[in-house]
Amino acid sequence: MVSRSLVATLVLLAVALVVLGLWPDLTGFLTFSPGGDTIQIGALLPLSGKNAVYGIEIKNAIELAKSEINSDGGINGKRLTVIFEDDQADAAIGTSAMQKLTQVDRVPVVIGSWASGVVVATAPIAEKNKTVVMAIAIAPSISNAGDYIFRIQPSAVFYTQKSVSFLRDRNFSSAAVIFVNNEFGKSLSDAFVADWAGSGASVIAIESFAQGDSDFKTQLSKIKAVKPEVVFIAGYQETIAVIKQMRELDLNATILAGPPFESQSTISALGNEAEGVLYAYHFISGNQNSKAQTYEQNYWETYGVPTGGFAPLAYDATHIIANALKKCDSNSDCIKKEIYNTKGEGVVGPITFDANGDPDVPIVMKTVKNGKFVRFDE
Repeated sequence: MVSRSLVATLVLLAVALVVLGLWPDLTGFLTFSPGGDTIQIGALLPLSGKNAVYGIEIKNAIELAKSEINSDGGINGKRLTVIFEDDQADAAIGTSAMQKLTQVDRVPVVIGSWASGVVVATAPIAEKNKTVVMAIAIAPSISNAGDYIFRIQPSAVFYTQKSVSFLRDRNFSSAAVIFVNNEFGKSLSDAFVADWAGSGASVIAIESFAQGDSDFKTQLSKIKAVKPEVVFIAGYQETIAVIKQMRELDLNATILAGPPFESQSTISALGNEAEGVLYAYHFISGNQNSKAQTYEQNYWETYGVPTGGFAPLAYDATHIIANALKKCDSNSDCIKKEIYNTKGEGVVGPITFDANGDPDVPIVMKTVKNGKFVRFDE
């Protein structure tokens, strides 16, 4: 029988290795362990701070999917559990959290992050540890982040291509851009500018702001002076204040927003000022997809609020990962292969992944009508 003192010594040694940063050097001798009657995955999300509204809706969707999976027998009889880490949409915090998930918790899969900058910063850690990542982020650079890096949200280029095509078909020819100066905002801004200019139209002003800023009147005054037909806002929750200040300045242009615009917090904060804002999106609330209808009903009954737009992506991601775990247990190379081979119908529609781990997910133009997010032609 192994003595208690020996067990205690081994535990202390393991803790010391983690603290000293030596644990990663041992990962080559280790295999992932689901831990008895459970199998663990990780989730890296902004659960506090100004972008927590997005992280919380994603967490809700993961929990909803996890509950369904476990009610249906789990992963070959094992209960699926999720270790949630709060990255606050900050690359440094996210890096520490990813190190914990990969080197201490040793999960085979991580859902997240939602923040592009966090995904880009943490991808090398996931690659080194052969941890599969399913991001919910749009930066084009994620396409080349590594062989273990997937995303369930389309790249920024697909949103801007849809938006530009829509606006050019309606004879808009001049645009201004205001974007949050980080990986997310620059990705959307660069993609929009390239597509807009490539269509033969003019980008007549480009302004930026720091994440978390609240006063945009200096930038908006410059934009107003050049009289664009369209103003594209590539921001997070700052989009709300940008729109309010545009209205205050009588900056009368068609407003095009980025994907984070679709959130119940937007409607609550803007009220009638949200009416008519355009944006390209990956989910149509109330569509005829039976999975989507069931999901929306279950989300409402569970949380008492309508689903946000990022939550369906996380819900689908959790089920895709669960299907892979059923075939692979915690073998990350097998999981990676199974995700590449995904062909199925999710709540956002048909889902497949290309050689870069990018999804083929339908995107449509949406707007706000009578206080609701709807497809533009409804």
